[in-house]
Amino acid sequence: MIERRGGHGRPRWAMRRRTGLVMLRSRFFLAVLAVVLLVPSGATALVPLPPQPAGVPYPTSVWPESRPSPDVDATRLASALDAAFTTVGRSGVPDTRAFVVVHRGAIVAERYAPGFMRDTRFQSWSMAKTVTQALTAVLVRQNRLDVHARAPVPAWQVGNDPRAAITIDHLLHMTTGLDNADGGGGPDSYGSKLLFGAGSRDVFAFATNVPSVHEPGSHWAYSTATSMILAGIVGRTVGGGRNELAAFMRAELFDPLGMRSAVPEFDRTGNFLGGAYVWATARDWARFGLLYLRDGVWDGRRVLPEGWVDYSRTPAPAPNNGVYGAHLWINGAPKEGQFEGLPGLPASAFWMAGNAGQFVVMVPTRDLVIVRLGEMQTATWKNVGTMIGDVGAAFPTATPEE
Repeated sequence: MIERRGGHGRPRWAMRRRTGLVMLRSRFFLAVLAVVLLVPSGATALVPLPPQPAGVPYPTSVWPESRPSPDVDATRLASALDAAFTTVGRSGVPDTRAFVVVHRGAIVAERYAPGFMRDTRFQSWSMAKTVTQALTAVLVRQNRLDVHARAPVPAWQVGNDPRAAITIDHLLHMTTGLDNADGGGGPDSYGSKLLFGAGSRDVFAFATNVPSVHEPGSHWAYSTATSMILAGIVGRTVGGGRNELAAFMRAELFDPLGMRSAVPEFDRTGNFLGGAYVWATARDWARFGLLYLRDGVWDGRRVLPEGWVDYSRTPAPAPNNGVYGAHLWINGAPKEGQFEGLPGLPASAFWMAGNAGQFVVMVPTRDLVIVRLGEMQTATWKNVGTMIGDVGAAFPTATPEE
Protein backbone atom coordinates (compact mmCIF):
# COMPACT_ATOMS: atom_id res chain seq x y z
CA MET A 1 0.00 0.00 0.00
CA ILE A 2 1.25 3.44 -0.92
CA GLU A 3 0.89 6.00 1.82
CA ARG A 4 1.59 9.50 0.55
CA ARG A 5 1.36 11.58 -2.59
CA GLY A 6 4.14 13.65 -4.12
CA GLY A 7 5.93 10.55 -5.42
CA HIS A 8 4.39 8.23 -2.82
CA GLY A 9 0.77 7.70 -3.91
CA ARG A 10 -2.37 7.44 -1.77
CA PRO A 11 -3.80 5.14 0.88
CA ARG A 12 -6.05 2.26 -0.06
CA TRP A 13 -9.30 3.97 1.05
CA ALA A 14 -8.67 6.74 -1.51
CA MET A 15 -8.14 4.45 -4.48
CA ARG A 16 -10.76 4.64 -7.17
CA ARG A 17 -12.20 1.34 -8.24
CA ARG A 18 -11.29 0.33 -11.77
CA THR A 19 -12.87 -2.73 -13.39
CA GLY A 20 -10.31 -5.25 -14.54
CA LEU A 21 -7.68 -4.37 -11.95
CA VAL A 22 -8.32 -7.64 -10.15
CA MET A 23 -6.96 -9.41 -13.19
CA LEU A 24 -3.63 -7.61 -13.02
CA ARG A 25 -1.00 -9.72 -11.29
CA SER A 26 1.93 -7.35 -11.22
CA ARG A 27 2.24 -5.49 -7.92
CA PHE A 28 4.62 -3.06 -9.57
CA PHE A 29 2.11 -2.27 -12.29
CA LEU A 30 -0.61 -1.73 -9.70
CA ALA A 31 1.57 0.70 -7.75
CA VAL A 32 2.43 2.73 -10.84
CA LEU A 33 -1.19 2.73 -12.00
CA ALA A 34 -2.36 3.91 -8.59
CA VAL A 35 -0.06 6.93 -8.74
CA VAL A 36 -1.12 7.81 -12.28
CA LEU A 37 -4.85 7.54 -11.53
CA LEU A 38 -4.98 9.04 -8.07
CA VAL A 39 -2.57 11.97 -7.91
CA PRO A 40 -4.39 15.04 -9.25
CA SER A 41 -2.87 16.68 -12.30
CA GLY A 42 -0.41 19.35 -11.17
CA ALA A 43 -0.47 18.25 -7.53
CA THR A 44 2.65 19.13 -5.58
CA ALA A 45 4.19 17.38 -2.61
CA LEU A 46 2.78 18.34 0.77
CA VAL A 47 5.07 19.24 3.64
CA PRO A 48 5.12 16.52 6.31
CA LEU A 49 2.85 16.75 9.32
CA PRO A 50 4.89 16.96 12.56
CA PRO A 51 4.73 14.20 15.17
CA GLN A 52 3.99 14.88 18.82
CA PRO A 53 7.32 15.80 20.46
CA ALA A 54 8.81 13.19 22.75
CA GLY A 55 7.88 13.74 26.35
CA VAL A 56 4.88 15.99 25.57
CA PRO A 57 1.62 14.23 26.48
CA TYR A 58 -1.49 14.54 24.37
CA PRO A 59 -4.01 16.86 26.07
CA THR A 60 -6.74 14.25 26.47
CA SER A 61 -7.23 15.19 30.12
CA VAL A 62 -5.02 18.21 30.76
CA TRP A 63 -3.34 20.57 28.35
CA PRO A 64 0.42 20.77 28.80
CA GLU A 65 1.40 24.43 29.19
CA SER A 66 4.77 26.11 28.83
CA ARG A 67 6.39 29.45 28.21
CA PRO A 68 7.36 30.14 24.60
CA SER A 69 10.65 28.45 23.81
CA PRO A 70 13.78 30.59 23.30
CA ASP A 71 13.45 30.41 19.52
CA VAL A 72 10.02 32.12 19.66
CA ASP A 73 9.91 35.91 19.40
CA ALA A 74 8.00 36.36 22.67
CA THR A 75 7.87 40.15 22.34
CA ARG A 76 6.36 39.91 18.88
CA LEU A 77 3.87 37.29 20.10
CA ALA A 78 2.74 39.44 23.04
CA SER A 79 2.37 42.48 20.79
CA ALA A 80 0.31 40.52 18.26
CA LEU A 81 -2.00 39.23 20.98
CA ASP A 82 -2.41 42.73 22.41
CA ALA A 83 -3.40 43.96 18.95
CA ALA A 84 -5.88 41.13 18.52
CA PHE A 85 -7.93 42.39 21.48
CA THR A 86 -7.88 46.12 20.66
CA THR A 87 -10.80 46.12 18.20
CA VAL A 88 -13.97 46.77 20.20
CA GLY A 89 -17.43 46.59 18.66
CA ARG A 90 -20.92 47.77 19.61
CA SER A 91 -21.04 45.50 22.65
CA GLY A 92 -18.11 47.24 24.28
CA VAL A 93 -16.30 43.90 24.38
CA PRO A 94 -13.32 43.16 22.11
CA ASP A 95 -14.32 41.42 18.89
CA THR A 96 -11.76 38.72 19.68
CA ARG A 97 -13.15 36.75 22.61
CA ALA A 98 -10.57 33.93 22.84
CA PHE A 99 -7.08 33.24 21.53
CA VAL A 100 -5.18 30.00 22.15
CA VAL A 101 -1.79 29.18 20.64
CA VAL A 102 -0.37 25.66 20.73
CA HIS A 103 3.30 25.19 19.84
CA ARG A 104 4.95 21.77 19.73
CA GLY A 105 1.96 20.25 21.47
CA ALA A 106 1.75 22.64 24.44
CA ILE A 107 -0.26 25.81 25.06
CA VAL A 108 2.17 28.73 25.02
CA ALA A 109 -0.32 31.60 24.89
CA GLU A 110 -3.97 31.94 25.94
CA ARG A 111 -6.10 35.03 26.39
CA TYR A 112 -9.80 35.84 26.79
CA ALA A 113 -11.91 38.99 26.57
CA PRO A 114 -13.74 40.16 29.72
CA GLY A 115 -16.68 37.89 30.47
CA PHE A 116 -15.18 34.90 28.64
CA MET A 117 -13.04 32.15 30.08
CA ARG A 118 -11.64 28.66 29.60
CA ASP A 119 -14.97 26.94 30.16
CA THR A 120 -16.95 29.23 27.79
CA ARG A 121 -18.40 27.34 24.84
CA PHE A 122 -18.06 29.11 21.51
CA GLN A 123 -20.23 28.48 18.46
CA SER A 124 -18.44 26.92 15.53
CA TRP A 125 -20.46 28.36 12.70
CA SER A 126 -18.84 26.80 9.63
CA MET A 127 -16.05 25.13 11.58
CA ALA A 128 -18.76 22.50 12.14
CA LYS A 129 -18.18 21.51 8.53
CA THR A 130 -14.82 20.05 9.51
CA VAL A 131 -16.48 18.16 12.38
CA THR A 132 -18.81 16.64 9.77
CA GLN A 133 -15.77 15.83 7.65
CA ALA A 134 -14.09 14.10 10.60
CA LEU A 135 -17.20 12.00 11.28
CA THR A 136 -17.23 11.03 7.61
CA ALA A 137 -13.58 10.04 7.96
CA VAL A 138 -14.34 7.78 10.91
CA LEU A 139 -16.98 5.97 8.85
CA VAL A 140 -14.50 5.64 5.97
CA ARG A 141 -11.97 4.13 8.37
CA GLN A 142 -14.65 1.70 9.54
CA ASN A 143 -15.42 0.77 5.90
CA ARG A 144 -18.99 2.03 6.28
CA LEU A 145 -18.60 4.82 3.70
CA ASP A 146 -16.60 4.97 0.47
CA VAL A 147 -15.49 8.41 -0.72
CA HIS A 148 -15.83 7.38 -4.36
CA ALA A 149 -19.26 5.79 -4.00
CA ARG A 150 -22.42 7.58 -5.08
CA ALA A 151 -23.95 9.72 -2.35
CA PRO A 152 -26.77 7.61 -0.83
CA VAL A 153 -29.59 10.09 -1.36
CA PRO A 154 -32.64 8.05 -2.49
CA ALA A 155 -34.31 10.95 -4.32
CA TRP A 156 -31.28 11.24 -6.61
CA GLN A 157 -31.31 7.60 -7.69
CA VAL A 158 -34.61 7.70 -9.63
CA GLY A 159 -34.66 7.55 -13.42
CA ASN A 160 -31.88 9.42 -15.23
CA ASP A 161 -31.36 12.03 -12.53
CA PRO A 162 -27.95 13.69 -13.13
CA ARG A 163 -27.54 14.04 -9.37
CA ALA A 164 -27.03 10.27 -9.16
CA ALA A 165 -23.43 10.87 -10.28
CA ILE A 166 -22.62 12.91 -7.15
CA THR A 167 -20.19 11.07 -4.87
CA ILE A 168 -19.08 11.51 -1.26
CA ASP A 169 -15.85 12.92 -2.69
CA HIS A 170 -17.80 15.63 -4.52
CA LEU A 171 -19.62 16.53 -1.30
CA LEU A 172 -16.37 16.76 0.66
CA HIS A 173 -14.80 18.98 -2.02
CA MET A 174 -17.98 21.07 -2.56
CA THR A 175 -17.94 20.24 -6.25
CA THR A 176 -21.40 18.65 -6.45
CA GLY A 177 -22.71 21.00 -9.14
CA LEU A 178 -25.92 21.48 -7.14
CA ASP A 179 -27.74 24.81 -7.09
CA ASN A 180 -27.33 25.25 -3.32
CA ALA A 181 -24.42 27.66 -2.86
CA ASP A 182 -24.66 29.94 0.17
CA GLY A 183 -25.12 33.16 -1.77
CA GLY A 184 -24.51 36.65 -0.48
CA GLY A 185 -25.65 36.05 3.09
CA GLY A 186 -28.77 38.24 3.00
CA PRO A 187 -32.20 37.06 4.20
CA ASP A 188 -33.10 35.84 0.71
CA SER A 189 -29.90 33.87 0.16
CA TYR A 190 -30.04 30.10 0.01
CA GLY A 191 -27.84 29.75 3.08
CA SER A 192 -30.11 32.01 5.17
CA LYS A 193 -33.22 30.07 4.14
CA LEU A 194 -31.46 26.84 5.06
CA LEU A 195 -30.37 27.95 8.53
CA PHE A 196 -33.12 30.37 9.58
CA GLY A 197 -36.01 30.02 7.16
CA ALA A 198 -38.01 27.39 5.32
CA GLY A 199 -35.22 24.84 5.29
CA SER A 200 -34.39 24.88 8.99
CA ARG A 201 -37.01 22.29 10.06
CA ASP A 202 -35.50 19.53 7.86
CA VAL A 203 -32.15 20.69 6.49
CA PHE A 204 -31.40 17.40 4.72
CA ALA A 205 -34.66 17.45 2.73
CA PHE A 206 -34.24 21.14 1.88
CA ALA A 207 -30.57 20.81 0.88
CA THR A 208 -31.09 17.77 -1.36
CA ASN A 209 -34.20 19.14 -3.12
CA VAL A 210 -32.32 21.34 -5.58
CA PRO A 211 -31.43 20.88 -9.24
CA SER A 212 -28.01 20.19 -10.70
CA VAL A 213 -26.52 23.12 -12.64
CA HIS A 214 -22.98 21.82 -13.27
CA GLU A 215 -21.50 18.44 -13.98
CA PRO A 216 -20.25 16.95 -10.68
CA GLY A 217 -16.56 17.70 -10.16
CA SER A 218 -16.43 20.55 -12.68
CA HIS A 219 -17.29 23.55 -10.49
CA TRP A 220 -16.52 24.52 -6.88
CA ALA A 221 -19.08 26.45 -4.83
CA TYR A 222 -19.05 27.09 -1.09
CA SER A 223 -22.21 25.57 0.29
CA THR A 224 -23.45 25.02 3.84
CA ALA A 225 -26.20 22.87 2.31
CA THR A 226 -23.57 20.50 0.96
CA SER A 227 -22.25 19.97 4.48
CA MET A 228 -25.81 19.40 5.72
CA ILE A 229 -26.23 16.70 3.07
CA LEU A 230 -22.99 15.07 4.18
CA ALA A 231 -24.05 15.29 7.83
CA GLY A 232 -27.36 13.66 6.90
CA ILE A 233 -25.53 10.82 5.20
CA VAL A 234 -23.38 10.38 8.30
CA GLY A 235 -26.50 10.19 10.47
CA ARG A 236 -28.24 7.70 8.21
CA THR A 237 -25.11 5.55 8.02
CA VAL A 238 -24.79 5.45 11.80
CA GLY A 239 -28.52 4.80 12.09
CA GLY A 240 -30.88 4.90 15.04
CA GLY A 241 -31.66 8.61 15.09
CA ARG A 242 -30.39 11.67 16.91
CA ASN A 243 -29.40 10.02 20.19
CA GLU A 244 -27.43 7.25 18.49
CA LEU A 245 -25.61 9.75 16.29
CA ALA A 246 -24.73 11.92 19.30
CA ALA A 247 -23.39 8.83 21.07
CA PHE A 248 -21.34 7.94 17.98
CA MET A 249 -19.84 11.44 17.86
CA ARG A 250 -18.83 11.23 21.48
CA ALA A 251 -17.45 7.69 21.37
CA GLU A 252 -15.55 8.00 18.09
CA LEU A 253 -14.42 11.64 18.03
CA PHE A 254 -15.04 13.86 21.04
CA ASP A 255 -14.17 11.52 23.92
CA PRO A 256 -10.93 10.13 22.44
CA LEU A 257 -9.65 13.72 22.12
CA GLY A 258 -10.94 14.85 25.51
CA MET A 259 -13.39 17.30 23.86
CA ARG A 260 -15.79 17.06 26.78
CA SER A 261 -17.34 20.48 26.17
CA ALA A 262 -18.43 19.69 22.60
CA VAL A 263 -22.19 20.05 21.99
CA PRO A 264 -23.62 19.44 18.50
CA GLU A 265 -27.04 20.79 17.53
CA PHE A 266 -29.83 19.06 15.59
CA ASP A 267 -32.89 20.30 13.69
CA ARG A 268 -36.48 19.39 14.61
CA THR A 269 -36.34 16.32 12.37
CA GLY A 270 -33.20 15.03 14.10
CA ASN A 271 -30.64 15.98 11.45
CA PHE A 272 -27.22 16.99 12.74
CA LEU A 273 -26.66 20.63 11.80
CA GLY A 274 -23.20 19.75 10.55
CA GLY A 275 -22.76 22.87 8.46
CA ALA A 276 -22.91 25.41 11.26
CA TYR A 277 -23.72 24.32 14.81
CA VAL A 278 -21.23 22.78 17.20
CA TRP A 279 -20.29 24.42 20.50
CA ALA A 280 -16.98 23.89 22.32
CA THR A 281 -14.41 25.71 24.43
CA ALA A 282 -11.37 27.31 22.86
CA ARG A 283 -9.18 24.60 24.35
CA ASP A 284 -11.35 21.88 22.87
CA TRP A 285 -11.22 23.54 19.45
CA ALA A 286 -7.43 23.50 19.87
CA ARG A 287 -7.63 19.75 20.56
CA PHE A 288 -9.56 19.29 17.32
CA GLY A 289 -6.93 21.26 15.41
CA LEU A 290 -4.12 19.23 16.98
CA LEU A 291 -5.79 16.04 15.71
CA TYR A 292 -5.36 17.29 12.14
CA LEU A 293 -1.84 18.58 12.74
CA ARG A 294 -0.94 15.09 14.02
CA ASP A 295 -2.23 13.37 10.85
CA GLY A 296 -5.42 12.10 12.47
CA VAL A 297 -3.60 10.16 15.21
CA TRP A 298 -4.26 10.80 18.91
CA ASP A 299 -2.00 9.31 21.56
CA GLY A 300 -1.29 6.21 19.49
CA ARG A 301 -4.89 5.77 18.31
CA ARG A 302 -5.75 6.39 14.67
CA VAL A 303 -8.96 8.42 14.66
CA LEU A 304 -8.94 9.54 11.02
CA PRO A 305 -7.87 7.14 8.25
CA GLU A 306 -4.26 7.06 7.14
CA GLY A 307 -3.70 9.79 4.55
CA TRP A 308 -6.99 11.56 5.30
CA VAL A 309 -5.44 14.83 6.40
CA ASP A 310 -3.31 14.98 3.25
CA TYR A 311 -6.46 14.38 1.21
CA SER A 312 -8.17 17.16 3.16
CA ARG A 313 -5.43 19.74 2.58
CA THR A 314 -5.05 19.09 -1.16
CA PRO A 315 -6.96 21.54 -3.41
CA ALA A 316 -10.34 20.32 -4.61
CA PRO A 317 -9.85 19.47 -8.31
CA ALA A 318 -12.06 22.13 -9.90
CA PRO A 319 -10.85 24.84 -12.32
CA ASN A 320 -12.35 27.68 -10.25
CA ASN A 321 -10.77 26.60 -6.94
CA GLY A 322 -7.41 27.44 -5.43
CA VAL A 323 -8.03 27.69 -1.68
CA TYR A 324 -10.31 24.82 -0.64
CA GLY A 325 -9.54 21.20 0.04
CA ALA A 326 -11.99 18.69 1.52
CA HIS A 327 -13.98 20.73 4.05
CA LEU A 328 -10.79 22.60 5.01
CA TRP A 329 -9.31 25.85 3.70
CA ILE A 330 -5.74 25.96 2.41
CA ASN A 331 -3.30 28.83 1.94
CA GLY A 332 -3.23 28.73 -1.84
CA ALA A 333 -3.80 31.33 -4.55
CA PRO A 334 -7.51 32.23 -4.71
CA LYS A 335 -9.40 32.04 -7.97
CA GLU A 336 -11.97 34.66 -8.94
CA GLY A 337 -14.59 35.09 -6.22
CA GLN A 338 -12.66 33.16 -3.56
CA PHE A 339 -11.37 34.50 -0.24
CA GLU A 340 -7.73 35.47 0.13
CA GLY A 341 -5.81 33.23 2.51
CA LEU A 342 -3.93 34.11 5.68
CA PRO A 343 -1.11 36.59 4.97
CA GLY A 344 2.06 36.03 6.95
CA LEU A 345 1.57 32.27 7.11
CA PRO A 346 3.27 29.77 4.80
CA ALA A 347 1.62 27.84 2.01
CA SER A 348 1.56 24.78 4.26
CA ALA A 349 -1.08 26.33 6.55
CA PHE A 350 -4.61 24.94 6.46
CA TRP A 351 -7.62 25.71 8.61
CA MET A 352 -11.27 25.51 9.51
CA ALA A 353 -13.18 28.78 9.54
CA GLY A 354 -16.62 30.06 10.49
CA ASN A 355 -18.78 33.14 10.35
CA ALA A 356 -17.64 36.17 12.38
CA GLY A 357 -14.01 35.08 12.29
CA GLN A 358 -13.92 31.68 13.99
CA PHE A 359 -10.58 30.07 13.12
CA VAL A 360 -8.61 26.96 13.97
CA VAL A 361 -5.38 27.13 11.98
CA MET A 362 -2.76 24.40 11.58
CA VAL A 363 0.77 25.27 10.43
CA PRO A 364 2.82 22.08 9.93
CA THR A 365 6.17 23.75 9.27
CA ARG A 366 5.94 25.55 12.61
CA ASP A 367 4.18 22.77 14.57
CA LEU A 368 1.55 25.33 15.42
CA VAL A 369 -2.20 25.48 16.12
CA ILE A 370 -3.81 28.91 16.39
CA VAL A 371 -7.39 29.34 17.65
CA ARG A 372 -9.21 32.68 17.32
CA LEU A 373 -12.87 32.89 18.35
CA GLY A 374 -15.27 35.79 18.72
CA GLU A 375 -17.19 38.26 16.59
CA MET A 376 -16.64 40.70 13.75
CA GLN A 377 -18.72 43.66 14.88
CA THR A 378 -15.99 46.03 13.78
CA ALA A 379 -13.18 43.79 12.53
CA THR A 380 -13.13 42.47 8.97
CA TRP A 381 -11.98 39.16 7.49
CA LYS A 382 -8.80 40.93 6.42
CA ASN A 383 -8.20 42.24 9.96
CA VAL A 384 -8.67 38.80 11.49
CA GLY A 385 -6.48 37.13 8.87
CA THR A 386 -3.73 39.67 9.49
CA MET A 387 -3.86 39.22 13.29
CA ILE A 388 -3.58 35.43 12.91
CA GLY A 389 -0.66 35.87 10.53
CA ASP A 390 1.04 38.25 12.97
CA VAL A 391 0.74 35.70 15.77
CA GLY A 392 2.10 32.92 13.55
CA ALA A 393 5.03 35.07 12.44
CA ALA A 394 6.46 34.98 15.98
CA PHE A 395 7.22 31.28 15.66
CA PRO A 396 10.23 29.69 13.98
CA THR A 397 10.16 27.48 10.93
CA ALA A 398 11.24 23.97 11.84
CA THR A 399 11.10 22.51 8.32
CA PRO A 400 11.22 23.99 4.82
CA GLU A 401 8.10 26.01 4.09
CA GLU A 402 7.61 24.63 0.60
